[in-house]
Amino acid sequence: MTQPQDSDGRRSAPRGSDRRREGWSGFREAYPTFLKIIAVLFLFLVAGDMWLFYRRNAYAHEIEGLRAKMTDAERKKSDLVVQSEQDKVRLALELAKRQAHFDPRLHLSIAVDSGVMYLERDGALLRVMRVALAPARVPGFKSSTGDTTAVTLPRGQRTIQQVIDGEAPALVLNGDARIYAGADSDAVAAGNVRVDAADLRAILPNVSAGMSVYFY
Repeated sequence: MTQPQDSDGRRSAPRGSDRRREGWSGFREAYPTFLKIIAVLFLFLVAGDMWLFYRRNAYAHEIEGLRAKMTDAERKKSDLVVQSEQDKVRLALELAKRQAHFDPRLHLSIAVDSGVMYLERDGALLRVMRVALAPARVPGFKSSTGDTTAVTLPRGQRTIQQVIDGEAPALVLNGDARIYAGADSDAVAAGNVRVDAADLRAILPNVSAGMSVYFY
């Protein structure tokens, strides 16, 4: 099938491509601010990825430097300690998951990796809630007081020590952790759990001090 020709005999471009170019030009003219915002967000994401890649390489070089200063015996001992700690964490998480599943009493379970909290009893799910947890912070993080601290995600079994009802409902757990109500736009306090206010208020009548909370 031949392409259409102009009056002077030259072939003209397909009309479909003209429509696409006109459509894109019209979109750019109609939403210039939106496109600028998308471009800025894209640049931020690229910059964030580059920073994470840089930090990863820096940690890797630091580990290599520390290991290079060790003797063979020290390196083997270090590897055994790391493996042992990893096995302990996996065992603790599996134990917490099994305890939560078979606990006959009313309790809360929080799947840290998937960001979901369950109100359950004896394996029966009574309510499923989305939650947000702050990422763990490694040693070297400076707290507001200037002290060097390490903030990790809660794991294992905790106990509710206090139930706070009011404008800012919250569940205070042992170990200074909290499950508190907040909006999606709010930053999550380190070491704590943020849940939608409607979900937290819905379960408050069934929650009491002494109830178990399982993190796995």
